[in-house]
Amino acid sequence: MKIWKSVAVATAAVAGLTLTACGSEDADTAATTEQTTASSAPSSTAPEEKLPTPQELQEVLLKAVDPRVPAEEKVNSVVDGDQAPEIFEALTRSQSEAQAKLEVVDPVLPGVLPDMAEATIKLQAPERDPQVVSGVEFVHEDGKWKLDTRWACTLVETVLPEQVPPMCKEL
Repeated sequence: MKIWKSVAVATAAVAGLTLTACGSEDADTAATTEQTTASSAPSSTAPEEKLPTPQELQEVLLKAVDPRVPAEEKVNSVVDGDQAPEIFEALTRSQSEAQAKLEVVDPVLPGVLPDMAEATIKLQAPERDPQVVSGVEFVHEDGKWKLDTRWACTLVETVLPEQVPPMCKEL
């Protein structure tokens, strides 16, 4: 009888530890599921943002660096672009001088906030190894997807570090 009690206590202890270990995983999963469900549920104040496609984000980048696009249009491609026009000069210069090509790579992921998305960008320039920049943030603002200002500065710094505009050093 004592042996059975010992075996039963030991079995209960092992089962308890096993359930606790599994339970905490389930609790984490449940919490994550609840958090995901809560964050993905549409709110009554703002409609749920649809993630942009890589092509849509590619267009944002191309607009920011294209020398043929007027500055008035470029301001809609970077957050606070109207307050920092020098970022467009630097982006255009870095793209044309380095002959860099920017390519948004699948997948586009949700950002940390509902109005944000993250993407990976592949930078290719002649006589340089391709560089991959992950976690590049885009913000949905005024009905348009825009490159985050810090990331615009990062792209300039990655391609032509000697031409980073002063406003980027202040971020």
